[in-house]
Amino acid sequence: MAEQAVEQPIVDDVHDCLGSARTLIDLVGDLPVTTVLQNRDYAYFEQREYDVEPIVRAILCRELGGFSWKGLYEYLSTEARAVRLGFDPSKFGKYNTAPTRQTLTAAWDDHLSDTAKRGILSVSERLVDAAYENDGALDLRQPRHVEENDSDLRERHVGEFSKDQIRKHVRLARDTVFGAFDTGRAENVKYPDSRFDELQALMAMGGCGTPTGQSRMENFFGKDYTPHGDTHLRTVNKFSRDAIQAGFTQSIENLLSVANDIQILQRPVTAAIDITTWDYHADDDLPSEVNGTKDPGRRAYKFATLSLVGKSMPVILAYAPVVESSAWDENPSHHYHRTVRKLVKRAQEFVNIDLVLADRGFESLDVYQALDDLGVDYLLPKIEHSSELEVAERMEQNGEDVAVERTEVEVKRGSHESRLLYVPGNDGETQTFITNRSIAPEDAEAWVEHYANRWCIENEYRAIKQEFLARTSSTNHELRIYYFVFGILMYNVWRLADVLLKATVTREITDYTPAISAGELADWLAIHLQNEPD
Repeated sequence: MAEQAVEQPIVDDVHDCLGSARTLIDLVGDLPVTTVLQNRDYAYFEQREYDVEPIVRAILCRELGGFSWKGLYEYLSTEARAVRLGFDPSKFGKYNTAPTRQTLTAAWDDHLSDTAKRGILSVSERLVDAAYENDGALDLRQPRHVEENDSDLRERHVGEFSKDQIRKHVRLARDTVFGAFDTGRAENVKYPDSRFDELQALMAMGGCGTPTGQSRMENFFGKDYTPHGDTHLRTVNKFSRDAIQAGFTQSIENLLSVANDIQILQRPVTAAIDITTWDYHADDDLPSEVNGTKDPGRRAYKFATLSLVGKSMPVILAYAPVVESSAWDENPSHHYHRTVRKLVKRAQEFVNIDLVLADRGFESLDVYQALDDLGVDYLLPKIEHSSELEVAERMEQNGEDVAVERTEVEVKRGSHESRLLYVPGNDGETQTFITNRSIAPEDAEAWVEHYANRWCIENEYRAIKQEFLARTSSTNHELRIYYFVFGILMYNVWRLADVLLKATVTREITDYTPAISAGELADWLAIHLQNEPD
């Protein structure tokens, strides 16, 4: 193979593959991955358990599908997907149907050349763009909207940081964020508070409950090092809802203090609000805090969050449990504007918010008024009712691409002027947005482009639920809140560690694509920091 990776043949071939591929595996299985590999990649993997080409195909699945390492392993383990990518099933473990997660991560971290890694990342971005441009998205992740002039390679600082540098900054981020929580236990207790953070991180890393987490911790560090699972539960159950909120607030203050020291926050900031679900699987005796979902057979706990997006460091600044009225309880109706007000007010304690983004699920005059009362601009897509459809039809008749209409938001407690923005969507159809910013027609499309930043919050939820959320069957709402907030904190540690690495090692932050994956961060918190000397 030539020493210079040539990715264009893969990109050219994708246009042919998209027409026939029914799944991600079909697409990746037909790609000429040899063009991203170097002679040294082939030479190195001749000594390894698996050939290099199926390894590269597996990693392309991860990049194209947006999987975590754990998610990739689970994806490859079903429907004979690993075999279809070219892996030899005789080399799988006794109970495995795919290469282990450790094998896949080691291939990326230690075995593939930096040139091959950059080629994989470059190819994945170009393929996603090509797929969406040709309406052949399959089950691919969303494009990352990286500017072409940032880097033709869209590289993720591959090979740029040593393990010592990663260890140093992950430890600093961990101590900054988790140091805010105090169980209030006596000073002479057997285990420090940090030990319970380690066990919770290990549970999150494995997506398991307390018994399995305890067993894994004992395997890694020994019985004397490991708190009993019951001790762990008793400790975290001591956190009241107010104590969890107080610890979270202090962790955000600590995080932003470090961020300010390295001057990485660009103020004023853009924030995104959304609600995510945590499935609850029991059918009998549903707790009042469990909510229904759009799927009639699905039940879930719900949490709303507010995150920094856009040009600011992507971290979660506020959360709020969401409890709705359901058939099995006597809860009052949930008022979205109250949740929105609570999130924004908490975030405003830390940062000056310029713009708030939210999806159609928050469409409400009360939500608009609450945001305007808080002194922030908002931008939300609208569900198109008859009046919006009439405007879109008139625009089509007049040959107009963009229109702006002035309107009034009126509720019991106040009113304000807003604008309805009618702009072309990606599919060519007119999309409608509402904002309280005074926008001229010539500026409408540029203003609506801010909404693309909201996608960051979807990636946050994916990382939390796939990599940072431990499993529990408990119906204790405070315990559920603690588990979810711990997942948020792990996410914030991940993001803080990333900017610390980039700001202090490379001295520049060109984008917020993570230098280490969410799964790798979980590994560091749960295992590696304890294995290495301070």
